[in-house]
Amino acid sequence: MSEYQRYEFMTVDRPLTPQQLSDVEDLSSHIEATSTHAIIEYHWGDFKHDPISVLHDYFDGFLYWANWGSPQFALRFPHGALPADLLEQYDLEEDFVTFTRHSDYDVLDISFDEMEALDEWVDYELGPLIPIRDELMSGDMRALYIIWLAVQEWLGGYEDDEEEESEEAGETAVGPGVPPGLRMLTSAQQALAELFRVPSELIAAAARYSSSATPTPDDDIVAWVELLSQQRRNEYLVRLAQNEPGLSRRLLKELREIGRGKTEAPPQGKYVPYSTLLAESKSIYSRLTQERAEQERLTRRRHLQSVIDQKESYWKRIDEAVRRKNSASYDEAHRLLIDLRDASDHFQEGQQFQDRFRLWVQAYTNRPAFIRRLRESNFEF
Repeated sequence: MSEYQRYEFMTVDRPLTPQQLSDVEDLSSHIEATSTHAIIEYHWGDFKHDPISVLHDYFDGFLYWANWGSPQFALRFPHGALPADLLEQYDLEEDFVTFTRHSDYDVLDISFDEMEALDEWVDYELGPLIPIRDELMSGDMRALYIIWLAVQEWLGGYEDDEEEESEEAGETAVGPGVPPGLRMLTSAQQALAELFRVPSELIAAAARYSSSATPTPDDDIVAWVELLSQQRRNEYLVRLAQNEPGLSRRLLKELREIGRGKTEAPPQGKYVPYSTLLAESKSIYSRLTQERAEQERLTRRRHLQSVIDQKESYWKRIDEAVRRKNSASYDEAHRLLIDLRDASDHFQEGQQFQDRFRLWVQAYTNRPAFIRRLRESNFEF
């Protein structure tokens, strides 16, 4: 396959109307669309429309990727559902992230055009990512912090030295504070980190500075509704009848502000320079690598112990496999012999194995396909 591109769109707040669905189906001859979902795949050619414009006009979520990389993830929000200064503290390059406000909807667009694909093929889907939309509207900013890490990882932290100098000079650091809850990401946030290839050890380093998520007090909706004026209740009823997207979240936000008197967003944690996180992530990676290697060593030793404890059974299975005279059975016998040789070498019984092997193999020298396998694995005849 020389080229593959995949565009995926989803609705959340409401399905497409019949007319909207008809309009969407006319966008491409390669499209498969329903009232809630559309996928466009190209093995040659290209999509002739701006996908962000399509997102704004019809959908709530969008994901693009190609076999060469270039992932793009975007979300549409009811206008005003997110603060106008959403990205201010993140100081993100517009080449990577934009937040565009319109009169009806606002669009968060995250695009890594120059990110190359992994060596192995990975199919990305929008479904696991779409919950990020609700998370952001509920005030959970961990997704934006993950994107900040992704941008820093991609840029190599080139601007981090300047940020540290600003801190030393007593200036406010450029960058976000570490949000709470990084120790336990949601599945959507994990999918986001995988899409934009944020190393798990980098997130683990940041999580060291992340407080536990603050429990949310129970909402007393019934009591808070009584605090709304009759006029305001009527306005909400009219908007509900008009099926206004995101209305329930707007109402809940207003009720919480009235009931708790908390109009400000939860404070962010301490800003930690990317260079600090990177250095700590390398230490975490080294430790995890050593732990994995030790675990693999112990697992291998247990396996070899099991082999040496059952060596007579292994010789019997090897003999039976070779007698079946087919490729699969030769492969099985070959694999079992390697295990038996490795176990014998590990427990200082290599000479015993070699003596027995030389006697045993004489009965099968007329099996060239099997003998070839043994010679390729350096068995001594």
